Amino acid sequence: MAGGEHMEHHPFLSFDDGLEITFSDLKRKKNGSEYITIYFEQPNSAKTDFCSAQCDYPGGSFTNVVGYTDRDLNRLWEHVAKAGKLALDFVKEERYA
Repeated sequence: MAGGEHMEHHPFLSFDDGLEITFSDLKRKKNGSEYITIYFEQPNSAKTDFCSAQCDYPGGSFTNVVGYTDRDLNRLWEHVAKAGKLALDFVKEERYA
């Protein structure tokens, strides 16, 4: 990252199946719109490695997908739809705290 910028992964949600959801600090696109990156990680079914993916919110699609099936991504998308705005609001509030 340029200029010594430090990107945080803020803990957000943890599930019994090992799924961990974290999100980034607030980012800004060239057009000035603000967004966060939501990160997903959990042990694979064999517990020998991790599945991971990330999605920019709002308006992004999944990138850097490792180990997840399309069905898994649909399930993760439900988490984005339900909680993405809340995570974005947390980051914006933190900016003024």
